[in-house]
Amino acid sequence: MKRVYQNLALLIVSILISWAGIEVSLRIWGPDVLALGNQYVFYRFDPVLGWANLPNSRGRFSRIEFSHQVQINSLGMRDREIAEKRDGALRVAFLGDSFTWGVGAAYGERFTEVLGTLNPRLEVLNFGVSGYAPIQYLLQLDQVLALEPDYVVVVFCLGNDLTDNVQFNPYNHPKPYAKLSADGSKLEIAGYPLPESKNVGPELIGAASVSRVVGMIKFVLDETRRKRAEVEAIGAQMAQLIDERIVYSPEDRRTPEQQQKVAYLYKVNELLLEAIRDRVEAGIGSGRFAVLLAPTKYEYGIARQQSPDADPNAVASGVLRSLAHLGIPAVDPRTVIQPADFWKGDAHWRPSGHRKIGELLSKYFASIRIE
Repeated sequence: MKRVYQNLALLIVSILISWAGIEVSLRIWGPDVLALGNQYVFYRFDPVLGWANLPNSRGRFSRIEFSHQVQINSLGMRDREIAEKRDGALRVAFLGDSFTWGVGAAYGERFTEVLGTLNPRLEVLNFGVSGYAPIQYLLQLDQVLALEPDYVVVVFCLGNDLTDNVQFNPYNHPKPYAKLSADGSKLEIAGYPLPESKNVGPELIGAASVSRVVGMIKFVLDETRRKRAEVEAIGAQMAQLIDERIVYSPEDRRTPEQQQKVAYLYKVNELLLEAIRDRVEAGIGSGRFAVLLAPTKYEYGIARQQSPDADPNAVASGVLRSLAHLGIPAVDPRTVIQPADFWKGDAHWRPSGHRKIGELLSKYFASIRIE
């Protein structure tokens, strides 16, 4: 019996040592999103949008390559408190995802602050929320227009906005999704009622968990549940639309089925951008809306999961065709952004990338006339 207890004790000690080794490894080399680098700790559940910035929250946002303070204002924007519009000022509102929210950039370093500094006449409002896509920008417009902007810009993330539009549960956070009507001619918004997600907020496991091992296990289990929920919500065929590799594949190498799926994504996206444009024009007048393309590592062939035969220009070319068809002005920063403007490990822009885009936007707004 003594031998049994000794073996049991040895087993327990071995397990504890192994656990400790894995824990240390995860803290040093593991996915930093499980440590302090999950921006969703600054968010809350939103019954319409899925999630939104948590008003009046603040804290340090850290990943392996950067660390900066985050402060959300009383309106739920990662921005200063919004005062009354200055006499003679022009208000420009930007809607976007994590590139606009500013993952990897401190307040003052983002392209929105750069633009405001270069063009003092502009009052730049940043409505960025990580993980958002045009489906949510459309539903966000009431909040945006309530602050009386003179111009609205959607920041379109080339890497995933096409696919995020049709997803029900990306990033393990349920949200509304867009689909085409049965005859393929109209846009429908589905996903309601939204199930409340507890994977947002200051107590988010993986960001707040003491153990990274627990966070990793939960992360894997949540990913499995997320994929199952995606299939159950929108069907197995639609769930396959979320593979970014398809939209970046060369057109002449897509199967007929893949061509149909990609066409579906572009049709949904075009109808969403059209609806946003129409809503903006109804609210503040014509000629007050533009789209800023947000280049990702896919556009430079340096994304980790990118296929060797991918076409880096595929998505940008498709989106630009849609914008030309809709008559929506486009600002394309691919001419100024370089691979060095991305963090080496993280997928987002360094402050240098934000500065270049702010300078490009400054030239754009200097070239147009807004009464």
